[in-house]
Amino acid sequence: MVTIYKDYQDEPEDIFRPLPAELSCQLYHLEMKDFTEDIDFYQKLLPKNCTILEMGCGTGRVSRALADDNHTVIGIDISLPMLQIARQDSISHCQYICMDMTTPAFSSGFDTILIPYNTLNLLSRPSQLKKCFQNCHSMLHKGGQLIAQIFIPTAKRVSQAGKTFQFQLFDRPEGGKIVKEIVQNYNAKTQTMEIEERFRIRPMQEGENNEDYHSLYSILAWNSEQWLDFFAETCFSPVHIYGDYSFSSFNSTKSTCLLVVLEKVS
Repeated sequence: MVTIYKDYQDEPEDIFRPLPAELSCQLYHLEMKDFTEDIDFYQKLLPKNCTILEMGCGTGRVSRALADDNHTVIGIDISLPMLQIARQDSISHCQYICMDMTTPAFSSGFDTILIPYNTLNLLSRPSQLKKCFQNCHSMLHKGGQLIAQIFIPTAKRVSQAGKTFQFQLFDRPEGGKIVKEIVQNYNAKTQTMEIEERFRIRPMQEGENNEDYHSLYSILAWNSEQWLDFFAETCFSPVHIYGDYSFSSFNSTKSTCLLVVLEKVS
């Protein structure tokens, strides 16, 4: 039986259960597995047959593509469920290791360190970020490069009081739909963005119940000037700065994507 309410205020509040780690990885893989816009961008920046460390490799989407292009790639991630998915489609010249990106431990260096798809923003404390970059500096070969994609909130979003909301809808492999909602709230005191990701799973099949989950986390929400200052502080110098995967110039008033190619300063 379906209950009809006279007013929205009469409807019961949504109850979201914490998103289990394994389900989170499955949903991430479902959402991102066919995303390829950034891969061509990275391929054009890499020298031939280079050694790559990908930090925050997730389910291995980028690592696999680059290893398939005759590079040797090591992908690290702190999530074992993510790496379990990555290893299901493992290929030669590509290795996955469970490791914290703030404390990587390798006996040899790399030609390129790659930190794609806003992974750096997940280091919401500057002390974590500094530790990560100090290690990156020591692991890069002479003449090597660090390539990163960073989320930059627009001035409008930072100045807005309250929350902003995003909505996505995608197909569920077993049938039905998954509704993803993202609620963002800027914290001026910590210069972070508080994120709530909500997943409404709608099987639309007899005998299967609807399920609602959510995940809460914070990301670092610096502007581009703060990032450039940080690079200089940690002995990195920008070689190229782009605003999208088509190599367009970064616009500090409009761009939300900062793509940087950095070289280490001795």
